[in-house]
Amino acid sequence: MKKVSSQIIQNNDIVTDSLIQEKLLSLLSIGIWKYNFSTEELIIDESLLQIIGYNSLSMEIKHLDTILDLVHPREKSNFDFLKPPFTSKLPKNKTFEFRILHENKEWVWIENKCEIVSYTSNNKPEWLVGYVQDISEKKNKEFLSIKYEELLNKTNEVALIGTWEVDLIDNTISWSNVTKKIHGLGDDYSPVLETAINFYKEGTHRNKINDLFNKCVTEGEPFDEELMIVTNDNIEKWVRSIGFPVMEKGVCTRVYGVFQDIDEKNKVLKQLSNTEQKFRKTFDFAGLGMALVGMDTKWLRVNKSLCNMLGYTEEEFLKLKYQDFTHPEDLVDDEVLLKEALEGNLDDYKIEKRYIHKNGEIIWTNLTVSVVKDDEGKPIHFVTQINDISTIKKANKKVTNLLEITKDQNNRLLNFAHIVSHNLRSHSGNLQMLLDLMEIDTPELTQLETFPLLKDAVGQLDETVQNLNEVAVLNTKTELNLENLDLSSYVTKAISNINSVILDDSVSIINKVDDSFIVSAIPAYVDSIILNFLTNAIKYQSAHRYPVVTINAKRKDKFIVLSVEDNGMGIDLNTHGEKLFGMYKTFHKHKDARGLGLFITKNQIEAMGGRVEVLSEVEKGTTFNIYLQNEKN
Repeated sequence: MKKVSSQIIQNNDIVTDSLIQEKLLSLLSIGIWKYNFSTEELIIDESLLQIIGYNSLSMEIKHLDTILDLVHPREKSNFDFLKPPFTSKLPKNKTFEFRILHENKEWVWIENKCEIVSYTSNNKPEWLVGYVQDISEKKNKEFLSIKYEELLNKTNEVALIGTWEVDLIDNTISWSNVTKKIHGLGDDYSPVLETAINFYKEGTHRNKINDLFNKCVTEGEPFDEELMIVTNDNIEKWVRSIGFPVMEKGVCTRVYGVFQDIDEKNKVLKQLSNTEQKFRKTFDFAGLGMALVGMDTKWLRVNKSLCNMLGYTEEEFLKLKYQDFTHPEDLVDDEVLLKEALEGNLDDYKIEKRYIHKNGEIIWTNLTVSVVKDDEGKPIHFVTQINDISTIKKANKKVTNLLEITKDQNNRLLNFAHIVSHNLRSHSGNLQMLLDLMEIDTPELTQLETFPLLKDAVGQLDETVQNLNEVAVLNTKTELNLENLDLSSYVTKAISNINSVILDDSVSIINKVDDSFIVSAIPAYVDSIILNFLTNAIKYQSAHRYPVVTINAKRKDKFIVLSVEDNGMGIDLNTHGEKLFGMYKTFHKHKDARGLGLFITKNQIEAMGGRVEVLSEVEKGTTFNIYLQNEKN
C-alpha cells in the first residue's frame, strides 16, 4: 500500500513538473518540437502553435510538410537537411532563423535551435529535438536600425557631413567617403596622419587646427571650429571641423569627429552680411527719409534725413507712431492700404500724403511702404521711404496759377481777336463796298493815279482781316464738330478745285489714297489743309523740272497719316526748321507768299488732335506728313 502511494505521489510530481515546464516555456514564447528521421513523425507542443497563432484544436500537425507550407519561400531551404536520404554526416546541432506565416497572415520571425539526441543501431540519426523562439521584435529593431543607419548616411551625404578618426595608439587616420569627397578625393584615397593636416590652408587656418588638435590630445578638450581648406583640386573651401577626445586613464587614445562642408553657407552669409551692410549704409545716408516700422505701427528705426525732414530727434521718433505725424485728412487712405498689406493682399504700396513738421508746417511727401516677411510669409515689419516733394508741390501750384492766368489772358485775347476781327471785317467790307460804288457812280475817279493803290490796299486789308478771323476761331470747341470723313473724297475734291492751276503749270498729280481711310475731323478744316498743301507744292515748284505731287495715306497707331510729297524747291530745315510754321514766316521769294498758310494749317491739324511733320531737302523736294485721328466707332 505504501509503495502504491509513493508511486502515485511520484507520478503527481512528474505531472506537476511537466505543467510548470510547459507554462514556463509558454511565458517565454519558447516552443518545443521533435522529429523522427525514420518515421518522419513530427511532434509540436502547444507553445509553438501559440507562437504562430494556432492551438491543437484548430490545427493538427503530424507531418513536416504542414509546417513547411507556412514557412517563407526564401527560408524553406533551411529545412532541407530533414529530407531523405539521411546520413551520419548531419551536424549534431543546427541553428537558423526563418519566417513563418501567422494565423493573422503576418510573418513571424523564428529562431530555431535543434540537436540530434539519438541514433539508430547502424549510427543513423533517429530523433531530432529543437526549440523555437519568437524573435520578431528583435528582428524589427535590427531592420529599423539598418534603415536609420542608411538614412543617416544619406542625410550626411546630402548635408556634406563626413566623419574622421585618429587612433593615437596605432598612429592611423581614417576618413569617411563624404570627408574624402569634401577634400576633392576619391573613395579609394587613404589619408596619412602626418600629411592630412596639410589640406588646411597654410597660415592662420593650419596653425589653428594644429593648436586645437594638440590641446584636444594633451588636455582632453573637444573643439568645434570653422576653417578653410584647399582641396585636391586647389579650390579654397570653408569647412566645420569638430573633434572629441577619448580618454583612458587620463590619456587620450583616440580622437574622432565630424567634418562638414559649409562653403556655400559661408558664402551666403557673407553675401547676406554685405547686403545688410549696404542696406545699413543706404539707410543711414540716403537723401530721402527711410524708416523701419513695426507691426504695431511704432517706429523701430529712422534715418537722419527723416529726422531733418520732420524736425524730430531719433529718440522722439521712437516714442511715437506714424499716426502722430500724419495729416488728419490723409490718415484714412493710409490706414486702408496698411490694412490691405497686413492682411497679405499687398506686398507694397505708394501714396502721396502730408506729414506735420514739429513746428506745425505741412510737408508733402511721396510715401512708399514695403512689407518684410519671415520664412513662413508672416509680416514682421515695414520698410518705408519718404520723399519730400513740398518744393515740387509749391512749384506745381505756381505753375497751375500761371496756367490759370495764361488761360484767362488767352480767353481775353481770343475775345479781343473775335471783336477786332468782327469790327474790322465790317469796316473793311464797307470800304470795299464804297470803292465798288465809286467805280459805278463816279467812274472818273477811278482814273486817278491813287485809286488803284487805294483799291489794292483795301483788298489786302480785307484778306488780312479774314486771316485774323480764321486764326481767332481755330482752337474753339472743335471736339463736338468732329465727324467721320472719307479722306479719299476730300483729296479728289481738292484736286478738282485746282484743276485749272494743275493744267496751266503742267503738274502731274499722283493720288494713291483709296476709300478705306476714314478720319475723324472737321470737314472745313480738311478741305483747307489738303488744298493748302497742294497749292504750296505747286506754288513752290522747281524751275529745273516738271512738278510732280504724290498723295498717299497709311495707318499708324491711332492715326491716319496723309502724305503730300513734291519734287519742288525744298526748304532748308537747318535754317528755317524752328520757324517753319510761324505766323508771317516766308522762306521763298514768291509774289503770293504771305506766311500764314502753314501757320493756319498746323493750328487746324492740332485743333483736331493731330500733328504735322516735315521732311525736306533743298532742290529735291518736300514731304508733309499730316497725322489725323482715325475714325471714331
